[in-house]
Amino acid sequence: MSKIGTLLFLFALFAVLPSTAQDRLFVSSETPMIDGIVSAGEYSLEIEMRRAVLYVNRTEQILSVALQSEFDGWVAVGLGSTRMDQASIYIGYVESGREVFAAELGRGHAHDSAPVVEPAEYRLTDSDEGTLLELSFPAEAIIPPGASTLSVIAACGKRDNLDSYHAVRKGLEIDL
Repeated sequence: MSKIGTLLFLFALFAVLPSTAQDRLFVSSETPMIDGIVSAGEYSLEIEMRRAVLYVNRTEQILSVALQSEFDGWVAVGLGSTRMDQASIYIGYVESGREVFAAELGRGHAHDSAPVVEPAEYRLTDSDEGTLLELSFPAEAIIPPGASTLSVIAACGKRDNLDSYHAVRKGLEIDL
């Protein structure tokens, strides 16, 4: 390959990387259905984690978040921080077909009952693919006016309870 060909290849490669490597949440016109199923293209942003996928969507009025874990245990999404401490933690699992869900405040490396923004809707499902948590909120209750990022922590565990240690965890800032 010639030097010009190599330069053109590298230019094309780097032109594509920022759009695929960056976590940016644009305002969408479509709102996901909070039904315990994530369909292809339902969420505008998908973030791959080790053994899980975080999905996020935002319209002018609604923020929707889902976490699909490969594990059969608990799943959790925290909003407002990239760490557990001071994040609003939404955590749950499915046991014998029954949804077990809690909305709590992160305190240090734990979480407990304290006032947090309640989701407008949530749904937990357990299937051969693992456990899925879907949530929706009024966007203005989670994203302050003028905010440029959304702080999120996502985690999942291998047990059906609300307090065992996570198997996977990821904290991130999503550009708005």
